[in-house]
Amino acid sequence: MGNKLSLVRNKKRIGNSGNVKNFDTETNHSHSSNNEFYTVPVRFEEFERLKIKHFVIKTVFEENFSAPIKDLLINGCRVLDIGCGPGTWILDLSSVYTQSSFVGLDISLMFPSQIKPNNADFVVADARNELPFESNYFDYIHLGDMGYCFTEYEFDHVVIPECIRILKPGGWFESQETRRFINNSGPCSEKLVSLGEEFLKTLEIKPSAYSQNDLKKNPNMTNIKEYVKQIPLGSWGGKIGEEFAETFLIALPYFVERDTEENYLPFEEMNELINKIPLEISECNSSVDCVRTFGQKKYS
Repeated sequence: MGNKLSLVRNKKRIGNSGNVKNFDTETNHSHSSNNEFYTVPVRFEEFERLKIKHFVIKTVFEENFSAPIKDLLINGCRVLDIGCGPGTWILDLSSVYTQSSFVGLDISLMFPSQIKPNNADFVVADARNELPFESNYFDYIHLGDMGYCFTEYEFDHVVIPECIRILKPGGWFESQETRRFINNSGPCSEKLVSLGEEFLKTLEIKPSAYSQNDLKKNPNMTNIKEYVKQIPLGSWGGKIGEEFAETFLIALPYFVERDTEENYLPFEEMNELINKIPLEISECNSSVDCVRTFGQKKYS
């Protein structure tokens, strides 16, 4: 069902974005972790899946961000996207807000290294290490669907503190995630979600999407808010529902493949469940919650 791709945690610099620490471009660093592979292999299907998902979420929220940063972007500011993937979010914004500078960071070289706007740059790095930027550097930091990429400890004690360190006082942080359950789920969806929950436990991944309650635990953040939008799954939701279901169904076999391996479940049984999902989510009017949580770094 597709080959898993081991992504070595390298630190290779792409381009030049100003005050960025130097990398050792010849050395690959591998760290012991329960999350040694991306769940979905880095291949063409994943590129397309992430692009479709980006524009679906943008349409549902009517913008690429929910934090009050539009004036900052218009006047010119520094923006970082952690887990930028193929760079769709960066490329979309940088073409509109030409006075601002954008940096995308990802553990995998999925983004364009040559053909890109002059105000966009990309870095290959592991967000579970110290981020390669000076403290108080960025005006806005964005994390999109990164909850599955870190253990709960890494997310709460490494990634978020590092984001706040490099965020300017008065700057904004925003996390966007889909919740780990399906609204109006049928029996097949419920079984897969239940198996997925058990699998995430083995990886020590945060059991719920990052929320305002999580961000409020940090004493350096204020003006914290959370917006939730339901995104339809399946043809019942029209074009948006069909496209979002496509992103879900492309990724599902890879989740199930790993879940089957970890739990020694019969492959035939899991494959039968997958084949029933498209019809089920349309008949049940299923949907998924997308959560945007944002807050501002205190001035003192």
